[in-house]
Amino acid sequence: MQKRSHEIHSFDEFKLDLTRGCLQHGEDQIKLRPKSFEVLKYLVDNNGRLVSKDELIHAVWVNTAVTDDSLVQCLKDIRHALSDHNQQIIKTVHGRGYIFDSEVTFQSSLETATEMIRQDDVAEVADGSARTDELVLEPREISASQYKSIYSATRLMVLPFRMLRADSEFDFLAFSVPDSVAGALSVLDSVIVRAPASSARYADNVLDLKRVAEEAQCEVVLTGTILSASGGIRVSCQLLEVPSGTVLWWHEPHVSMSDLFELQDRVVRGIVESLSLSLTAREHRQLMRDVPSAAKAFEFYLRGNELSRRGLAAFADLNVSRDLYLQCVEIDPNYAPAWAQLGRCYRLIGKGLEHSLENRALAESAFRRALDLNSELPLAHSQYAFLEAELGRAPMAMARLLRCAETYRTSPDLFVALVLCCRFCGLLEPSLAAHERARKLDPQIATSVSHTHYQLGNFEEALRDVAAGSWAIQGMSLGTIGRAADAVRIFRNLEGSAIPRPMRSFLTAWRAMFEGNCAESLDAAEQCIKQYLDPEGVFYMGLIMAHLGQTDRALEVLHESMDGGFSSFVVLNRNPWFDNLRSERSFSDLLKRAETRFIDADAAYRAADGSRVLGLTAQ
Repeated sequence: MQKRSHEIHSFDEFKLDLTRGCLQHGEDQIKLRPKSFEVLKYLVDNNGRLVSKDELIHAVWVNTAVTDDSLVQCLKDIRHALSDHNQQIIKTVHGRGYIFDSEVTFQSSLETATEMIRQDDVAEVADGSARTDELVLEPREISASQYKSIYSATRLMVLPFRMLRADSEFDFLAFSVPDSVAGALSVLDSVIVRAPASSARYADNVLDLKRVAEEAQCEVVLTGTILSASGGIRVSCQLLEVPSGTVLWWHEPHVSMSDLFELQDRVVRGIVESLSLSLTAREHRQLMRDVPSAAKAFEFYLRGNELSRRGLAAFADLNVSRDLYLQCVEIDPNYAPAWAQLGRCYRLIGKGLEHSLENRALAESAFRRALDLNSELPLAHSQYAFLEAELGRAPMAMARLLRCAETYRTSPDLFVALVLCCRFCGLLEPSLAAHERARKLDPQIATSVSHTHYQLGNFEEALRDVAAGSWAIQGMSLGTIGRAADAVRIFRNLEGSAIPRPMRSFLTAWRAMFEGNCAESLDAAEQCIKQYLDPEGVFYMGLIMAHLGQTDRALEVLHESMDGGFSSFVVLNRNPWFDNLRSERSFSDLLKRAETRFIDADAAYRAADGSRVLGLTAQ
């Protein structure tokens, strides 16, 4: 590994570590916002010299318009960090500027990032918390906890923009433009992005920054408005510090529909510069990688994103979205994000019963095309994993996602997909851990963890974690704990909504069972099995049949579910609804198959170092 200079400025009782990007006081690390760190660094570099306010602003906010308040807030942060309330270190010369009035010594040494981590390893050995045979001398991957000690990622929420005047031609931009900005930023390690889909609840006319800070646990918010004007759109976007409301950056362009990607690119770069994000060479490459070759292609892509974002909840829109993505890739066949979104559309359309097998094949082809064009695209990896799990390849998808999470550790979508893939493998504790990792990155993000809780028998937790898209789990959990009337009411409301036939059959099977209508439940279960290509859904139908005493058919369905790729040794071994099957030889065979698959999946999980990636202690 190539060595780099490790630079430290020492003053008073503090050390400003330029390599690690942190301020230290003794053994303690003091957190500073990126811009505050840059202001302090500039003052330290120019210690003993009067630095004017304009000089500081131009040095730290390069080519960016900011107010004096931004600098004042940074200085307030710095003085608080240094306990410099009497201005003994940073002195204000009123009307002229600031002087850093403390002696500074400079230290520089050469070390690699691996050596920096190895120092921590040696300390662990010294206090007995690690074994000497765990130390490695070759460069290795750095764990998430060790990365956290070196880097402090900024938590950014990207809100849907607000249309100042309704306009059917441009309304789609209110979601799709900020969503594309969030997608572009998601490849960066130094910022954790909460996308518009999970932050929409905060996009009120009056933005409550205190609520955003407390509930969403973010430090910066991107907000904006759009107004159609003179054949184009006038955009106004602001990057605000939370909860103070300090404006860190703003941008007010007037653009045409042919300038949409340039708008996204300018906003992304404005955020990167304003937050002083230090990008690696890989991150620079990723920001430049997926650039559409034609403005019309990008417009089709954005329109498709707006229509497809609700997934199966807006099934009728998926066909329109698919056609928009097809128009996009016809114009620009090398735009990887459009292929990934097209794959998602094909998968969901197939799941809703329209030419299911054909749509599955088209989905796989689209995902592979996306990954051929950009093998590092998190969107493609996360969405492809759902299809792979439904095709019986959950262990393969899980291992791939764990490897991706090593590189893109700030992407919550990878962990959302891991929740499902681990569960399909029967790895229920890792499924829970993947949910926790996703929620640490985005407290509002929806996952399928409620199904994991249900399969573990944690029904109260399943009810607490019901998320958008987990439309059946609330009724399933309520009915299982004896609240049949509440469950039936929920299922009937859902059955009356506009959902595809396989999902309606799934709901009817559960509702009729809790009503005591065995014949209707079994008939709906058979319809669901014929129509539904999700092996977990088929497993649930086997569970219903076992509960209703249909031993032979239940065993056939459970074997079919396992053939399709869903296997859970823990559930089969513990769930009391299977007690009537346990004396059957076929069930013993099923348990053996499930145990073998569990062992194989666990081996793949361990080979990918899953416990470390998900923050679990290795078993």
